[in-house]
Amino acid sequence: MGIAVKPLCSTEILFLSLTEMKQRLLSLPVENVLLIMGKEAADWWSLHSFLKEMEDRYQFHWLQTEVANPNQQDVKEALESLGAKPLDAIVAIGGGSVIDLAKAISAFYDPKRNASYTAEEITEAIRRKSYQNRAEFVDIIAVPSTAGTGSEVTQWATVWDLGKTSKFSIDAPGLKPRLALIVPDLTLTLPKPLILSTALDAAAHAMEAFWSKHTTPLVKDFSLEALRVITANLKAALKAPKHYELREKLCRGSLLAGLAFSQTRTTACHSISYPLSFLFQVPHGFAVALTMAEVARINEKAAKNYDELAAVFAPYGGIDGWLSSVCEDLIELRLGTFGIQKKDIASIVQYAFTAGRMDNNPVDLSKKDVAGILEKVL
Repeated sequence: MGIAVKPLCSTEILFLSLTEMKQRLLSLPVENVLLIMGKEAADWWSLHSFLKEMEDRYQFHWLQTEVANPNQQDVKEALESLGAKPLDAIVAIGGGSVIDLAKAISAFYDPKRNASYTAEEITEAIRRKSYQNRAEFVDIIAVPSTAGTGSEVTQWATVWDLGKTSKFSIDAPGLKPRLALIVPDLTLTLPKPLILSTALDAAAHAMEAFWSKHTTPLVKDFSLEALRVITANLKAALKAPKHYELREKLCRGSLLAGLAFSQTRTTACHSISYPLSFLFQVPHGFAVALTMAEVARINEKAAKNYDELAAVFAPYGGIDGWLSSVCEDLIELRLGTFGIQKKDIASIVQYAFTAGRMDNNPVDLSKKDVAGILEKVL
């Protein structure tokens, strides 16, 4: 009798040059394409002639958005812009927020409803997960322009609450991108703070997958290799941000981390990060990294084979030492850097317990525990 095995990843993954990316996107076996990409990106990557070719090749709609942390209103407006247009595929070129928006559009796309959705309807559908009842989703081709989110190989997306009091997750197997194109060229235009914050996010994905309650030996292998690649190359990439081979390695580390946490989801670091971002606008990668070392200390005894994780950071003086080294000259990784004071900790703790994240941590944390973690990184 056979054993059912969950596939590691259904996404086709390709590492391509910028020229090869254009060729691949111009040869999709579809007619109706939505492109989500910021207007400035066309200038950064010299894509104007490519966009003209897309217009000639497909029934083509370009959603020109600079969205960061998309909320219900962003999703509503994106669907309105589509209206009754037919749609076969969504191409998302950008950071995690762009890919998240693509997944949200795929989850709600309906030519008969697009123009009439309200933000309240979208919120309720996310809460009830009614979008999961769809017979099919629009295929997504994800082209990440940062090395950090891993969204190109996961089935979930973050939608931030308009009221800035919560973070929602859209989650369905059909939302995992059909194709992921990893194009290191796109990361060469990133400013150093964004190189750093996205790489720290990837490191957190790998660490949290390693100690997650749902980890496996194979996940641990992915996690450890991701961390080896990121820790060995991030400092050098920050010193030489146009160095192609270093950027390619960070893309590989991010992808490996994405494959790891796509099997497990994240844990306490991410759960605590959400209110830091929606209450105090702390960039996601920094918000996650702020508690990384403290959560690791708490999880050390509960995480099997933790010594293997510790060994990755040992050459850099441990997790604290590595974080200090890569953040040097760019940012002091403390809550105070972002204007957060001791009096703010209670409100952060109130929103720090996200289901599926905090309860995925190997050690059950109380509100008092989380407050203690935050006090240590003031």
